[in-house]
Amino acid sequence: MEEIGRVGWFTIGVTTIALAGAGHAMAGAGRIAKEMLRTPDEERRAAASGRRTLESASGAGGWVLFGALVLAPGAIRHVLSGTETVVKEVVKEPAAR
Repeated sequence: MEEIGRVGWFTIGVTTIALAGAGHAMAGAGRIAKEMLRTPDEERRAAASGRRTLESASGAGGWVLFGALVLAPGAIRHVLSGTETVVKEVVKEPAAR
């Protein structure tokens, strides 16, 4: 664990969070687009079969926006504090032995 170092772990964490966020966003955007592109006939058939429709799904796009607004400040804070820590470690002079 020690050989990776703080910068390495920070990079791994940021990359993992970014990939997970991108995957989640793509899945949500695809589902929203699919629901929005339904024709009125498909909408009626979905309602008749008991499947959830865009109108009955309580606004999937709104939930995506709400989630982004809730998570964005924390993500920005995390990136800035991690970057600050890494920069301090990089520019810190080696201790005299």
